Amino acid sequence: MNAVFKRFANGFVNNLKTIIQALIISVIIWVFISVQIFPDISMHIQDIPVSCEPTTFMEDENLHISSIDTTKVTIQIEGKRYSLSNLTADDFRASCDLSEIYSSGTYNVPIHVTLTNSDAECTVSTKNLAATVTVVKIVSREVSVTPNTNSLTIADGMQIEGDVTVYPDVVEITGEETLVNSVDHIQAVAKYEEGKIDHSMAISATPMYFSRNGIKLVAPSLACSANEFVVNVPVYKVKTLPIQVKFTGSNNSSGFSVNDLEYMMSIDELTIASPDSSIDNLDAIDIGEISLSSLTLKDLQGGVTLPIELPEGYKNISGNKSITVTFPQSEDFGQLGFTVPSDNITVINKPSNYDVKILTNEILVNVVGYSNYIQTMTSSNIFATVNLLGMELKEGTKTVSTTFRLTGGNVNAWVAGESYTVELLITDAVEDAETVEAE
Repeated sequence: MNAVFKRFANGFVNNLKTIIQALIISVIIWVFISVQIFPDISMHIQDIPVSCEPTTFMEDENLHISSIDTTKVTIQIEGKRYSLSNLTADDFRASCDLSEIYSSGTYNVPIHVTLTNSDAECTVSTKNLAATVTVVKIVSREVSVTPNTNSLTIADGMQIEGDVTVYPDVVEITGEETLVNSVDHIQAVAKYEEGKIDHSMAISATPMYFSRNGIKLVAPSLACSANEFVVNVPVYKVKTLPIQVKFTGSNNSSGFSVNDLEYMMSIDELTIASPDSSIDNLDAIDIGEISLSSLTLKDLQGGVTLPIELPEGYKNISGNKSITVTFPQSEDFGQLGFTVPSDNITVINKPSNYDVKILTNEILVNVVGYSNYIQTMTSSNIFATVNLLGMELKEGTKTVSTTFRLTGGNVNAWVAGESYTVELLITDAVEDAETVEAE
């Protein structure tokens, strides 16, 4: 047995060259016979990428492909063995035929496969390739933006007062038509992470989309014309304060005490808001000042209306635009006219280098006071004073203001009227005769 194996081995080694040559010749003969007898073969090409490009019509109508269920295909090809042997997926192009798509929707479209290698000789035997394509229409529309301050915490003693605004308050959103049309408005949600808000602020905000039935849309695939939103929050210190009206004596006369004048106000207090804590230092609000000079019998009977004016930046929360001051004892008052003769007019503080002569013979004045008091008055109770102190004088006539003094004990009246004047004649002073003779 061993001798037989040794003879076979020795023969195989001695004839190895001949055996190899025989094998090569056999392969060549087999290939030749295969090509001649079986020239055409079929094979599969896998993983050919599928392209899906919108048509010109789709681009003009803003129709976009949102999804496709087939990204690669496998085909069967037929052709010459020598031509097919080196073909790969890169030698083919698969594309969706979208020529029948004219609106949004879901479509089953054919896939056409073509050979891109011009040197290859083969045909694609696979038919009826198709893909499911979803097409959406992209539109744009404007929606309103409203501020949302629900997450903000306002400091104690402060409150949001006035309109909270947001910028921008209108934006344009772009996306799939159904989704865009489902949006009713956007809320700009303001968030402040640094604690309580104690003054007016502009706070950054993030958009939140809501449908028409108030449902929040979570992360909708929409493009927005604005990337940043700012919510302006007007925060004020609010306080209710009593109202005060100040009375001053008559500029034209003296004698009547304003403390004796009883009055009532249409409102006693006012709620105001301050942009800072300065309001804490206020104990009352002074609405205005009433001078007896401007207070006539008509004012006493009908009341005096004063506008409510606050400093810039303050807000009138109560909303009252004015206050009316009335006088409950107005029926006890009266008004009479008196003629003050020139004899009752006195000029004081006359400079020595001028002579002053009163040209006005009499002054008609209105006196307001308790009826039982002014009915006992006469012109002799009224004296006028012209004070030249500090006035620049020169020769000629000059019109100057005058004040009045009512005589008698416990004066219960005043001269009403904004201004009373007299006419004066100013001349150079005549030198003393004895001084002239001495010279």
